Amino acid sequence: MKKEIKRILSTGRQQVGEHYMHQPIPNHDFSSIDPFLLVHHHGPHEFLPYNQGLPFGPHPHRGFETLTFIYEGSIEHADSQGFKSVINPGGVQWMTAGRGIVHSENIPEAMRENGGKMEIIQLWMNLPGKLKMTAPSYQGFQKEEIPVLKSDDGLISTQVISGQLEDINGPSKSITELTILNIEGKKTGKQSFMIPENENLLFYVLNGEILVNGKLAINNQLVDFENKGEEVEIEAQENSRLIMAYGKPLNEPVESHGPFVMNTTTEIMQAMRDYKMGKMGIM
Repeated sequence: MKKEIKRILSTGRQQVGEHYMHQPIPNHDFSSIDPFLLVHHHGPHEFLPYNQGLPFGPHPHRGFETLTFIYEGSIEHADSQGFKSVINPGGVQWMTAGRGIVHSENIPEAMRENGGKMEIIQLWMNLPGKLKMTAPSYQGFQKEEIPVLKSDDGLISTQVISGQLEDINGPSKSITELTILNIEGKKTGKQSFMIPENENLLFYVLNGEILVNGKLAINNQLVDFENKGEEVEIEAQENSRLIMAYGKPLNEPVESHGPFVMNTTTEIMQAMRDYKMGKMGIM
């Protein structure tokens, strides 16, 4: 049985520093798709030579995880736990903030000097109360380290970042058992995915045109599904890219303040104190 679509939402463009982004979640219709808290789609953008880079200098996080998909350009990650890496197009950066971490994200120095194209998506994934104070960690994977499932017609390529799709396991270890897929479809390509009814689905189209369960979704649109039914069928009407992520909802209260996502206001205040006292590390 195919999943029913509640609605298809377009996203507006917002300015961030010298570039633009789309924000599918949160939006004016709902705050999140539990456990997915936020989606920022930065670019496509071309930096000129001698640019300022990304405006994401050292800043803290607690209580959730971040996943960055790199489509164009390279992203340099560094944090207060000593993790540091540069991930190139087709790769991902998965950070578990847990009890607290300070990190920075930027394009590499050579790209700040010479300019270049950049396109990324950052996804925030909530942690349940019992895991919010887990030890922080970082996982970085280049394109060649991420397995790909091809559709029967060979026109849909699905990177399995975490979880299992058919007999392929993603390299990223999700402590909340999320399945996260990065999908590229060539025109006329078809593929079906089976999503458990007890899991919530995030479905965002970066660009192109996709028929999803018979309805058209285009660039920068979010498709919001009912849980009833399991099948999601996509058919590319033109060359297209999208992300799909699904997992069990936490069904817990969410109290957020900037870079901290907890269950209560008291926990938020404690996070702010801990950060000021250097308990999340210093960069």
